This record gives sequence, structure tokens and C-alpha cells, in this order.
Amino acid sequence: MISQKTIYALIAGAVMTLSACDTDVVPEGQTILNKTSDLELLLNEKEVNNIPYESLGIIVNESYGSGFTPVSDQIKNKGTMEAAMLSYDETADRAKLASKDSRYNNLYKYIQYMNVLLEKLNGASGDEADKPAIAAEAHINRAWFHFLALGCYAKQYDEKTKDNLGIAYVTEADVNQKHQETIEENYKHILDDCSDELIALLPEKQTNVVRLSRAAGYAIRARVLFQMKNYKDALTYAEKALALNSTIEDRSVITTSFRWSLPATSPNNFFYISPLSDRDNTPSYEQLSVETTELFEDGDYVKDYAYSGGKESEGEEFWNADYGYMDSGIEGCLESNGSDAYVNAWGLTVERVMYLAAECYIREGQISKGLELVNEVREKRIDADHYKPFTATTEAEAMEELQQAKFIECIATFENFFDRKRWNTEEKYKKNITRHVPDSGDYTITPESPLWVFPFPVQVMNNNPTFKQNY
Repeated sequence: MISQKTIYALIAGAVMTLSACDTDVVPEGQTILNKTSDLELLLNEKEVNNIPYESLGIIVNESYGSGFTPVSDQIKNKGTMEAAMLSYDETADRAKLASKDSRYNNLYKYIQYMNVLLEKLNGASGDEADKPAIAAEAHINRAWFHFLALGCYAKQYDEKTKDNLGIAYVTEADVNQKHQETIEENYKHILDDCSDELIALLPEKQTNVVRLSRAAGYAIRARVLFQMKNYKDALTYAEKALALNSTIEDRSVITTSFRWSLPATSPNNFFYISPLSDRDNTPSYEQLSVETTELFEDGDYVKDYAYSGGKESEGEEFWNADYGYMDSGIEGCLESNGSDAYVNAWGLTVERVMYLAAECYIREGQISKGLELVNEVREKRIDADHYKPFTATTEAEAMEELQQAKFIECIATFENFFDRKRWNTEEKYKKNITRHVPDSGDYTITPESPLWVFPFPVQVMNNNPTFKQNY
């Protein structure tokens, strides 16, 4: 059998020779991938090669990114994407600034892998009984990577925007030029690729956390429907996912270990997608905005008990004020100073699906039931001296509690950006976000801002002349 390293080398080498940077052609070595077992290796590793808090997190004011230059100086450096994001500058020509985009390239690279797998699987030698599950997993992976791309590079789906242009939904390995579809067409393809029939073919258990189990399939379909604001159906699939896996990460152990240890293989992951191959111990180096630090509850296990060295030592706190100020130039900024936490940046966890279900319950008027799920997570996040269960009598009160706690839960992931983008299309939950930068000023992003849509990279636009920017 060809080694896993050789499989990736063959495809990665071909990707380097592409005429477009968004993986338009079949890998030259694909004819060697003629065994089912070799093709299946394409499912075994995933990374998006982009850290959410360095882009999505800046826009939603979760973070200042992870630079080592004071934020005020970064803002003064006009003509950079960082300056445009940090100052919410809608006049910046972001389309020209987006000369490279590892996130876009990686999403479509893995879409390409899935298409190669699906095109070659029927003719591959191997056990025929294994092929339906492998094909189903490839379809659902393809749906997920398109979903992530759509959330970054197109407007939020609703009745007003569904006919706007979205992204290319690529289902063939050999594509010379991609076709940009509407947002509604994109979501139709995504839902077709994570259908009930395909989810049913997934195994109940997986031995590799990057592979998809049936619970992961349900979680993916729930998350897609949730972003579409189909809350009733999203809840149905969230409940199915949680019925198969309801393991919550218990952070109470930090009070004695003084270390936040969260391996990528943690059972609270439905499936794990690394943000970056050489620094996937995220949120390492994330610089939280002052506005974000004010959202932490007293008694938060990570903020109040975790240290980088595993022992109480002033100046070595996990969320570190000294490093935060030194690197951002902003008093009150907290920077992550730990290397043992592998937050699931681009995949899904039990806790995040619980928050999803909680919001759906709250919207249906089952406020207590929704907050029970939020409190189940919070009990594992806040020490006993400070924990008090959330209670509310109205949807608005419950949503305010949920939004604040969920924002902290989802640090260093795509979720805070996707959530705020979704809420911004609803009159009762939309809001302006203001970032205060000492020695620079106040900067505000509105729900209608074009900054909520990231630009397609320059090379993609050049190689796909029919594409239009979505903002």
C-alpha cells in the first residue's frame, strides 16, 4: 500500500502546479490512487491553514489578532488588510489587498481532495462494502468545507439575500473555471451533500477524531440549517447528534492541575479540524480585545486558574495581561500564553451544538429548556463559588445571557463571526460593534457593513473572470 505520507505528497505536489490557486485540476499522481484504502487516506487529515482569530475574530472584535506590533501602529499602517480590519475601514480596497488567502485555498484544496476520491472510488480495487460509507463521508466533508467558505465569502442567507451571488460549489475534480452560484443554490447543494441518506451510511464510531461519525454528520447538518435560520429543523438534528455524543469538556480539573489541557482527540469533539499545521495549539498568542475580556464570568476556570507552566506563578497566567499589553499596546488586553489547548477552530464540539440547540429552544419559547443546556456547559466552566444558573422569563433576556456565555465558549473558532453575521440580519438582535483603541480612537462596524464579507483572492478573480466580489 502507498503510505499516507506519499498520498499527500502526490496531491500536494500537484496542487503546487495548478494554473489557479484554488485547485482547479486533477492531481497528476491521481492514477496511482487506485485502491480504496489509499483513497480513504484522503479523509484522514484536515487543516484550514488559517487561524480564525486573525481575521474573523478581528471583525467581530473578539481579538486584535496575534501581531507583535501595537494595534494603534497597525492601524496607522494604511494599505494592509490588518489596518482595514482593525479600524473597520470600509474605504480600503480589500479586493486588491487580498493577494493571498490561505483559508480560501485550503478550503478548496480539501474540496478537491473529496472530488478526486469520489470520482475514483467506484473504479478502485478493494472491499465494495467499504465504499458507501467512504463516499458518504467525502460528500459530507465537501458540504462542510463549502459551508465554511460560504460563511466567509458571501452574505448571510435570508429571504433578502438568497438570490445574491455566493461561491462556486465544485463537484468535479477537473474544472478549468468555476461557476459562481447564488447563496440559495449553494445551500441546496450543501444540504444535498449532507442528506439523511448519506448521514445514515456513516459509522456510529470513528477511531480518528478528524473522521466523521454519524453524530458528526447530524451535527454538521444541524449547523448548516442553523446558519440558514431554519431553527426548527436545526434543533431536530442537534438533538440527534447530542443523543449520540453529549460529552462536555470538564474544566474543573484546572483548579488542581493549573493547566488547561485540551487535546485534539478530546471526546467533546464531534470532529476536529486544525487551524494551522505548525501552530494548531490555538488560541495560543490570541490577543483578546478589552471588550471581550469584560465578558468573562468571575470564577472562569481558564481565566482564573490556568497557567502556562502548570503551577500558580504570577506573570504566567494562561490569559496573560503582561503579554497582552506588551504585544497589543492596550491595557486590559489578555493574550493566550499556553500551548496545551487545541481548540477546535474549524470543526464542531458538543458544547457548541448544545448552545445551538439552546438557542433553538429559546426561540421556540422553551426558555427554561434552552437555558438548562447553557447551564450544563457553564457548570463545567465556572467554579462553584461563582456559578449561578442562568434564568430568564423572556426570549430577549435568555438570548442576552446565551450570547455572552457563548462568545467566551467559542473563542478562537469561526463561531462568533458566523453567529454575529446571522444575528445582524434580525432586527431584534442586530447591533453595532465598537472597538476602542487608546491613542487611536473608536471604530465601529455596523450590521450592514461590507466588512462582514471577505474578498475573493486576486488570483481567484483573475482565473475566474465571471466571478464578482460579494460586497
